[in-house]
Amino acid sequence: MKRRDFIEKAGIAGSTGALGTVLHPYFAGAQKKSDPKRILNLKGEYYRHYPVDFSRDNEGALGFKSWGQSIEIAVPADETALLPMHIWNIGLSKELPFTSQGPAGGVMDMLEWASRSAPIIRTEIPTVLSATRTAKIPIIHIASSESYAAKYPGYKKSVKIAGTEPRGLSKAPEHNEYPSDSLKNELIFGKRFADSIDYYSKHIDFPEQAKPLDSEYVVTTTHQLTEVLRNLGVWNLIYIGFAINWCLWFSPGGMSDMSRLGYRCNCIREAVTAVENKESTHGEFNKQQALWRTSLMFGFIHSKEDYLFACRKVYTG
Repeated sequence: MKRRDFIEKAGIAGSTGALGTVLHPYFAGAQKKSDPKRILNLKGEYYRHYPVDFSRDNEGALGFKSWGQSIEIAVPADETALLPMHIWNIGLSKELPFTSQGPAGGVMDMLEWASRSAPIIRTEIPTVLSATRTAKIPIIHIASSESYAAKYPGYKKSVKIAGTEPRGLSKAPEHNEYPSDSLKNELIFGKRFADSIDYYSKHIDFPEQAKPLDSEYVVTTTHQLTEVLRNLGVWNLIYIGFAINWCLWFSPGGMSDMSRLGYRCNCIREAVTAVENKESTHGEFNKQQALWRTSLMFGFIHSKEDYLFACRKVYTG
């Protein structure tokens, strides 16, 4: 039994993992012929989620072998894509400074992860993008909204390939919900949130450090992403962006959607962060847990250093 099948049958995850290179039937027919000389040789870090220590009663996980091992992965570079996802200009533009003051302050009051994402965008993301471009590996930017994606040439290219969005599942019947979404947002994020969200949303954009080139694709939906990937013949996805335990899993184009379609979903450790809370922020516990869950459910964890090295070694003709 393949790992992804076992994970699904065992109920470990609502979405399937992707260890092997066997493609989902929906995808397999779209594969293009890749250059056999262009191989991306990566180390894939994984969590060893075994064996249970049965002598420890309800703390049997203390027997697990944990991190510490990696596997050599040889992946066709032409069948791999880097997916910068929800990399925003928060804390990097004059319109959206990371501060409690100003018109976006009510939203900034809850965006604790921006204190980590902005430095990552400044120092880690540019080198990853540069190495990927030099290696001629496709880059597909996942935006959160058409409101800013539409002004980039790569979005028009993606829409042309993807065509009309398919009809999705039927929604819940109309109902009077209490508490309402607006009241729940006030309870969770504070009273100032509602006054700031419109301004915040209006000024979200790619930061200068991670703007798509005109030749790179930009997508906002799972349908757009998978159609572009099928057009390119890509199945191995490497995510960077924010946040690993939120949008990168659950938003359109995230790992949950793409894994169900048969794609292997990996990430670069240094190029992601997680949403933390008061109880988890010391030591970034939520990020560590998210990397563990990504390893179990979706793919492998790559280090930035190893990824850059692998890109430098890719044959470019």
